[in-house]
Amino acid sequence: MAHLSLYLLGTFQVTLDGKPVTSFKSNKVRALLAYLAVEANRLHRRETLAGLLWPKWPDRDALSNLRYALYDLRRAIGDHTAEPPFLKVTRDTLQFNTASDYSLDVTAFEQRITSQRIGESAISSLQSAISLYRGPFLEGFSIGDSPAFEEWVLFERERLERQALDALRRLAAIHEQCGEYEQAQRYVRRQLELEPWQEEAHQQLMRLLALSGQRSAALAQYEVCRRLLAEGLGIEPARGTTALYEQIKAGSRLQVPDSRLGVRLSTLQPATQLTSFVAREQELMRLDGFLETALAGQGQVVFVTGDAGSGKTALVDEFIRRSMETHGDVVAAGGNCNAHTGIGDPYLPFREIVQLLTGDIEAKRAGGAITREHALRLWAVLPDAVQALVDAGPNLIDLFVPGAALVLRVEAFVPRGAIWRARLDDLVQRAVLHPDSTDLQQVNLFEQITRVLQSLARQHPLILVLDDLQWADTGSISLLFHLGRRLAGSRILVIGAYRPGEVALGRGGERHPLEHIINEFQRDFGDIQVDLAQADGRQFVEAFLDSEPNRLSAAFRETLYRHTNGHPLFTVELVRGLQERGDLVRDEAGRWVEGPTLDWERLPARVEAAIAEHIGCLPAEWQEMLKIASVEGEEFTAEIVARVQGLDEEEVIRHLSGALNKRYRMVVAQSLLRLTGRRLSRYRFRHYLFQKYLYNRLDEVERARLHEAVGNALETLYGENKAEIVVQLARHFEAAGMVNKAADYLLQAGKRAVQMSAHKEAIAHYTRGIELLRTQPDTPERARRELALQIALGTPLQALKSYGAPERGRAYARARELCQQIGQTPEVFQTLLLEWSFDMPRAKHRKAFDLAEQLFDLARQMQDPAQLALAHAALGISLLYLGEFTRSRLHLEQALAGYDPQRHHSLVIPVGQDMKVTSLSYLSWILWFLGYPDQALRRAREAITLARELDHPYSLGFALGIAGCVTHLRCGKYDVALAEAETLLRLWNEQGFALYRAWGMCVKGRALTEQGWMEEGIANLREGVAACKSVGIIASHTQQLANFAEACKNAGQIEEGLSAVAEALALVEETGERHFEAELYLLRGELMLMMGDDNQAEAENCLRHAIEIARRQQAKSWELRAVTALCCLWQKQGQREKARKLLASTYGWFTEGFDTLDLRKAKTLLEELAHPGTDRKRRHRGDERVDGEPAVSSNGSPTVSLTTPACER
Repeated sequence: MAHLSLYLLGTFQVTLDGKPVTSFKSNKVRALLAYLAVEANRLHRRETLAGLLWPKWPDRDALSNLRYALYDLRRAIGDHTAEPPFLKVTRDTLQFNTASDYSLDVTAFEQRITSQRIGESAISSLQSAISLYRGPFLEGFSIGDSPAFEEWVLFERERLERQALDALRRLAAIHEQCGEYEQAQRYVRRQLELEPWQEEAHQQLMRLLALSGQRSAALAQYEVCRRLLAEGLGIEPARGTTALYEQIKAGSRLQVPDSRLGVRLSTLQPATQLTSFVAREQELMRLDGFLETALAGQGQVVFVTGDAGSGKTALVDEFIRRSMETHGDVVAAGGNCNAHTGIGDPYLPFREIVQLLTGDIEAKRAGGAITREHALRLWAVLPDAVQALVDAGPNLIDLFVPGAALVLRVEAFVPRGAIWRARLDDLVQRAVLHPDSTDLQQVNLFEQITRVLQSLARQHPLILVLDDLQWADTGSISLLFHLGRRLAGSRILVIGAYRPGEVALGRGGERHPLEHIINEFQRDFGDIQVDLAQADGRQFVEAFLDSEPNRLSAAFRETLYRHTNGHPLFTVELVRGLQERGDLVRDEAGRWVEGPTLDWERLPARVEAAIAEHIGCLPAEWQEMLKIASVEGEEFTAEIVARVQGLDEEEVIRHLSGALNKRYRMVVAQSLLRLTGRRLSRYRFRHYLFQKYLYNRLDEVERARLHEAVGNALETLYGENKAEIVVQLARHFEAAGMVNKAADYLLQAGKRAVQMSAHKEAIAHYTRGIELLRTQPDTPERARRELALQIALGTPLQALKSYGAPERGRAYARARELCQQIGQTPEVFQTLLLEWSFDMPRAKHRKAFDLAEQLFDLARQMQDPAQLALAHAALGISLLYLGEFTRSRLHLEQALAGYDPQRHHSLVIPVGQDMKVTSLSYLSWILWFLGYPDQALRRAREAITLARELDHPYSLGFALGIAGCVTHLRCGKYDVALAEAETLLRLWNEQGFALYRAWGMCVKGRALTEQGWMEEGIANLREGVAACKSVGIIASHTQQLANFAEACKNAGQIEEGLSAVAEALALVEETGERHFEAELYLLRGELMLMMGDDNQAEAENCLRHAIEIARRQQAKSWELRAVTALCCLWQKQGQREKARKLLASTYGWFTEGFDTLDLRKAKTLLEELAHPGTDRKRRHRGDERVDGEPAVSSNGSPTVSLTTPACER
């Protein structure tokens, strides 16, 4: 029986009965064998394998390739003659047969690594495993056109290398303990070959060299370590490494560490920190299971729940510590929600996560919030993280990550040669030049963050922690939901921690937004809750007491459990109190025992009482210090406390980092910030309940006084960087009763939220500011503040609800009232412009025109060129919709003439697009209406080119939708219009502009029907018309209905076409929107003619009315279309000469655009009218094509034949 041997560790090798197999036809065949062998524990569908190895091929071709590859594979390994065969092959699936006679080095390696035997056999297993590890998995093997396979290889390579490194560490530790220094060195050197920056290995090699008498080599190894760390990570060796170097240099005696088999060599945390984490093995095992699933490419969301003090944070921290210890490539980053500002501080936990992943870790490292090992891991991923940010999340720069600081970090850690460096500089510069850009829609923001994390996770598995989700803002919760639904195929584990009791209470009288997404995730992922309330409290008490030597009795343990019910924080605080009071004492052997004075009746019965007792034994000055700190929040700033308390900053830091941390364990250092030349020392209460207890003890007067003092101190210390903390400042000054300052900061907080597309939070900030101001006396100062808030409120209302949201109208109406109350101010123009921008899209055209006239009068009074340009644009747009095309043209051209590129490059119409792009786009319409198609097309191209040059997505969408698509449709450039509609839809998909999807669908539908694709085109038009309504846009609805009616006409759907025309004409009368009025009467006449000759008289009346309207509007293009249709009717009636004279007069007016469809059609009809019989000859020369199928142009799209008589097209 033939034996198949597969060697995948190192270069790919296969032998059959000891002889090399070399007859594989291609690397795809080798890849198929390697994949099936390693993934032998499951069935593989043929379609999946074909897609894995031939992803760019059509499905049918990929399956065919798989069949040929399978045939070659079976022949190469002798599968047909093997008994049993190496492969299990069915019609639909493939699987490697693990019952066959084969060996796989990967399987043997893992079996030896995971061996649980002890003693010599354990050492033998590890040595055997390392002997199998010839090199990285499938070293040098690559299939360039199969990224999914390449990714699988990368995952396996990293996973197996982690196991090899762990085995090498264990072997080196064992040999060192046994005094076998030469053998230990061999294993340490092998570690460093695989992972050159592993500082613990460098330390061990230095020590081993010194212990074996090679002192010079040990000192030289330090220099090697130093150089590698500097070149690879840009850091200096750790203090422990340097201390070891100094010991060796001084000739001091070295201690061999007590390192047991399986215990890591890196230094453990101090015992005092470890004792707070006990009795959670079952929960840790569950989290380990979630992580393993995520590491296998099946991203997970899991929630850790429990009441305050139940140990959620401790559990997650320990899980991360162990995970990073076990998995060498796992990267963890966390963000916290804030009880005081979190609901109004957009995306706070995600911003913290992204900042950590992009190297903003110095502050947390300096404060001790993350370990050195964790910091090194985060620094190592910095290049990949920033590249992912540049490639997949460019708009996050300066929204989630401060750009200038990011550039500085990159310069320090990333070599100059990185291709994406220049792109990063450009993005940061753009953010500086356009800080107020609000183009980014929330859905696009979410997608960019998701893509960044997915991209990074391809190289480094991620654990993302969101703590205290009960306080999360709505945006963060929505982002969590968006990310969680896109974790398939990603190595990302998201852990959310929250208090179920607070979530159950809801928020603002409504259901808490977190509840819904938890339910959705449970449907997707199953049981994803790790509930600490269900943990065994008795087990926790036992484990906590036994974390230090003791002789505590069973009675003591039972009483302690009954007193605390196993609540972790209460248990810890109560035992600590017993120790400090002398109720628990140490015996002569250093073990804890019960003291003679222990009295359970005197002990606090609730955790709050335990905290009170703990705080009560502090000196009064320290209690005051903590009381001030509690006003700032769970996290606080030492320098703020010092200023408010009137103490020296260094003294406050000494107390906080000294006794209050190390002895009383009230606070812990969090981070060290550098801000405009100042140092800010950030601390955190060890538990939220400490802060809550201290804050709740303040009466109203003291609370208001301290909030004012803290707010003032924050303003002073942050100076020009106050924008970073506007939410906190608003909270402090509101609590201090300083309404004006609070309202000012709420305005800034709202604007910041709008920049981040956190529109719900922005509305909340603005609304809160307005509510606060209503409590103040009615003064001009109060009115000005409310005016600013009401004006700002319209933008997020438009984004979150619709253009026509009633709340938006009420905000602008109130702003108008306030302007009248205040008198003539610069805000009057802005308010009028905003009102116009509200009424115009809702087709309130007469009212919008009146507002535009007021704008024009005011701009002339103010003699402000920018305002005058905007007023001309507003008047031009309003006149266009009212059908006054000549006046509209004059104003739009005046708007363009008044546009100064140097001064007005950031001038935008209130709905978001650049003013010049807007004016050019609408002018292209006007020029077509007035009979200048070539000029219209030139203006359309100008608009699109300018929008691209501005790099302004909203303006580009507007130019494509208004100028590009519509003008090209009118000119009969259907291929161009279709291409631009596709670009518009792609822009919607990338940026999330709902209006542009609606426009794109309408234009695409119309273009398709004109090219003969009736069913698909009409479906697109229906969807587009409905989408326009859904976003609150009524303006141009008559135009969309006209397009739909024309499509119905072309498809022979007469009744539906007439219904659309009737709806549109009713809107014309209701709204005064008359720019498509002539076309609507034309369509009505043409549709009636299609119903039969009995309707000719009524149809002729419609066509004559269309001509009258067009002439009144001086709309030569509309007139030409209506005249052509009427002349077609007269031709059928035999009135050729009458038709010829009318059409010749109309056609003769035109001076350009003779290659556009309407003019070509008119010219063809003129020839037919001038030369009777031409139409019959043309009919005989008509295209020969199969009935029911559209003719096809040279580019493959259906088209209309120009040989068809004009009146039949």
